[in-house]
Amino acid sequence: MKDIYLDNAATTPLDERVLAKMLPYFREYYGNASSVHKAGRDAKVMLEEARDTIAAFIGARSSELYFTSGGTEANNFAIKGIALNFLNRPFVGVYPASSRAQGHIITTKIEHSAVLDSLEYLKDRFGFEINYLDTNRYGEINLDEFRNSITDKTFLVCVMHSNNELGVINNIAKISQIAKEKNVLLHTDSVQSIGKIHFNVNELFCNTATLSAHKIYGPKGIGALYIRRDTPIDKFIHGGKQERDRRGGTENIAAIAGFKKAVELLKKEMNSDIEKYKLLKRKLLYLLKENFEDTVIINSLEQENSLHNIVNISFDKSKVKIDPDTLLIKLDLKGIALSSGSACASGSIQPSHVLKAIGYDDTLAKSSLRISFGRFNSESDIDYLIEGLKSIL
Repeated sequence: MKDIYLDNAATTPLDERVLAKMLPYFREYYGNASSVHKAGRDAKVMLEEARDTIAAFIGARSSELYFTSGGTEANNFAIKGIALNFLNRPFVGVYPASSRAQGHIITTKIEHSAVLDSLEYLKDRFGFEINYLDTNRYGEINLDEFRNSITDKTFLVCVMHSNNELGVINNIAKISQIAKEKNVLLHTDSVQSIGKIHFNVNELFCNTATLSAHKIYGPKGIGALYIRRDTPIDKFIHGGKQERDRRGGTENIAAIAGFKKAVELLKKEMNSDIEKYKLLKRKLLYLLKENFEDTVIINSLEQENSLHNIVNISFDKSKVKIDPDTLLIKLDLKGIALSSGSACASGSIQPSHVLKAIGYDDTLAKSSLRISFGRFNSESDIDYLIEGLKSIL
């Protein structure tokens, strides 16, 4: 039995070359980057070199990049930090003295839970008004609807660059243009996009964007938040002056060294990675249609405006009589690892909120499979998956 890993959208394997760069920072270079002695200075030098490397990769200034514990913290930092900066700010219009109403934030129904849960917290705890935009069948928002939803109280819009379940890529450049015209800030969750598509913060003109190392063959537990210069945002984690007094806490030097190496590898290998994703996606879609015909439902866009490394499918429940959880277990027993949606919802028997948002009922939304490729996959992995599905179904 082979072991086939097709859940790279959840996390990628750690590249051995990344691990090799991390090990010295566990052994020889263990200093605290805030210390003034040589061990501390050595750590500080690497820290700032990593910041330079990662910032340059996304077109940012080094001073605009802040290290976090991952994408979830970065999303919380951006959304709550900006919202708290606008807390109790006077907007156009007069509120009654007893009103808890705050400013207005626009988002979509298919955002990652780190975004949606942060917004629900702001709504419930502080009274911010949240507007959730609908999407089409593939997760794309209507730009006219977005423009018309902006009010005099709107100060922030949160739209992910690419969706972690469907792979759809949003037109962030156009969204940011509309937001800028209306003097509204833009946050984009770009965790899935980095390394899978060209991504430049100056071309997109977003105010904040999130990165996570474990999506690009780096270590877990390290990410970053891009904050465009002059973006109004409150400090999120208190307790130290690290990260230019924007995020307290001792920096994870070994993980940052791995993050740096992962980005250096992307600079050299991203184009070849993407070509591999394209090849694997074409082959998978062809074999799915050839072997399962009208039984399979392709939930992802097949060509334009979609990441090449994510394919989301469902099987018609009227034609395939198998519980989705059972299907995942049987695939796992064959050595095939994939998921039914976001890894942050693992263990949940609830239907995917993303698929429900694009119009699926609970039954179909619970029966989806997300297949996501990585640098270390091959065409034979796709053949093995198809044979596994055929034998089970």
